[in-house]
Amino acid sequence: MIARAANQEVLRALGLAIAIASVVLPALPLGPLFAQPPLPLAALWAAYGWAAEGEGGVSAPVTLAGLGLLHDQLAGGPYGLFVTLYLSAYLAGRVAAAAMASPNLFSLWGGFFVTVVATVVVAWLVAPLGLGRNAPVRPYAEAAFITALLFPLVRPLYMGGGGPARAGVRR
Repeated sequence: MIARAANQEVLRALGLAIAIASVVLPALPLGPLFAQPPLPLAALWAAYGWAAEGEGGVSAPVTLAGLGLLHDQLAGGPYGLFVTLYLSAYLAGRVAAAAMASPNLFSLWGGFFVTVVATVVVAWLVAPLGLGRNAPVRPYAEAAFITALLFPLVRPLYMGGGGPARAGVRR
């Protein structure tokens, strides 16, 4: 039991490291392979996983806000844009996780896909406020959908094997 918990903690730490790397790497001059898209927005994986698992209390939203501020700084955009996107992913993930009927992969993937669509809608609404009327939301949408397609491969890094917790119900 202790080894299983330690293994899960290692997976979570690796997941957080990947989320941080997905924020930092696009800002470095490493070429188009490390741009977003095609590099996924791993912070969305973290937001959904933490929301679905009901973990972290305030630490999950604070961590996501910190990742959002870092992303805003490195992207050179207005502060608050990625903070809003990552926190909206967390909130949408809470709602999607509460609506899950079963803990199977298709249900989890569907919940994540709904979360991604919600953040694209939020980006479409919020980006013009910070970037102007002709704000390019398409690159974010493309990166978000790439992220959604890859979700089943990285789910163990962000979620335990038992499926999502119901909002307000502890396991």
